[in-house]
Order: sequence, then C-alpha cells, then structure tokens
Amino acid sequence: QVYCRPGFPLRAGPPAPGMSKPLDPLLLHAEAGDLEAIRAIEEADLPKRLRKRDEDSRTALHRACASGHREVVEFLLAKGADPNLEDEEGWAPLHSCCSKGDAALAGLLLTARAEPSADTSSGATPLHFAASKGHAEVLQQLLQAGARRNARDRQGGTALLRAVGRGHERVVRLLLEAQADIKAKDRAGDNALHVAINGQHVAVCEVLMGRDEALTMMQEDNEDGKSPAQLLLDLQPMEVRDMIRSVWRATHGG
Repeated sequence: QVYCRPGFPLRAGPPAPGMSKPLDPLLLHAEAGDLEAIRAIEEADLPKRLRKRDEDSRTALHRACASGHREVVEFLLAKGADPNLEDEEGWAPLHSCCSKGDAALAGLLLTARAEPSADTSSGATPLHFAASKGHAEVLQQLLQAGARRNARDRQGGTALLRAVGRGHERVVRLLLEAQADIKAKDRAGDNALHVAINGQHVAVCEVLMGRDEALTMMQEDNEDGKSPAQLLLDLQPMEVRDMIRSVWRATHGG
C-alpha cells in the first residue's frame, strides 16, 4: 500500500455545504503562514481558538504543518496547541510532516511531545508514511523518538514492508539496523522477499538476501500458496529475474 495523501487538501473561503459557521480566521491565517495576523489575535482568545476545527476536523496546527509554515508552527506550539489532535481520518499534524518529509517540522512536533506511533483510521503510523515515501531523515527522527518499529496498518503491513514495496533501499537498511522484524508478513501472507521480488527491486533484494533469515523466508508461502522462490521463477522480464537470481547465488549459492 502506498500512502498517497501528501499533507492535507486545504480548503478555504466559503463554508462547505452543511457547515453552519464560516472558518475561524485563525485557521486561514495558519494555512497562509500569516504570523503577523496570528500574533494580532487576543492572547486570551488563543487557547479556545487553537482547538477550533475546519470541515475536516483539522486545527490551525494541522493547516500550518500541511503548508510547511515553520514559524507559525513554532508560535502555535508555544501557545499551547495540542500536537496530538486528530482530524476526521485520524491524521495528527505529525502524519502530514512525515508524509511530506519535513524533518524540521517533525522535529518541532516530536519535541512538543507528539505521539510518534499514533495511527490513522487506516492504521498507518508516522513511521509508515516516512518509510513509504523514502524519507530517511524523518524516519530516523521517529526511531530516535521511540516509534514502534513493527506497528501494523489495516493490511498488516509494517513500515519495513512498505519501504520494501517502494524500493527505498536506504530506509530498508535503517529499519533493519533498528531491529525491525524482517520476517513480518502482511495479511496476504507476503514477507519482505515476496514484496521485493514482486516489485522487482533488485537493490532491496540484495539487502534482504544478505540476511540469514532469507534462507527460510525464500521458502515461505503466502496466502496464494506462492513462495518468494516461486515468484522469482515466474518473474518477468527475464533480465530482472536473472539479476535477482545472481544476487541470491552470490549470497547463498545454488
């Protein structure tokens, strides 16, 4: 699965159908990065308005993070904005930053005690987003903050499986160094070698095949009764198949 929601679709202007009230101006200022206008808001009004939401249950902090406005994010956090409030799809601001690969904003949120393993309605954590998009720096920040390496989304996928599926070799190496479970399987029964071979990711196959666990993983069947070894035999084009087979022979012989 690819997590393809890069930040949040931002909407402004007139209220959406069914909305009884227009958006709080703070939400619009945060999205626009208008720090001067935000500073002009009465100090006594800020705590309540920081919790105001738009039609998708996003706060000013959500909007500022999605738009990449670092100074606004710093100001909102300093004024008590909660980094763990979720929108209607379960996204906290950190999910947006990790999806976009914004290490600076991710660092601010983590310092403000954003939950590094919060999951969305699809079960995806910030680590899933960083891994799926190949954002190595953000991924390292999350790991250092104690993010759960082996958290699973609704399809049973771990961050490692998502990185493997997208061919992100560096992220795969980082997760393995952090003791992510190389033998984890998703709900389809696919392990990392199934995913790497299906995706024709030769460099990732080389990383995985260099591990001792690969000997048993290569023979494990998924829910369709296919092992990575069988998938490799049927893989097309032949050039890619032969490249991966050469990697296997060089590592394990045979």
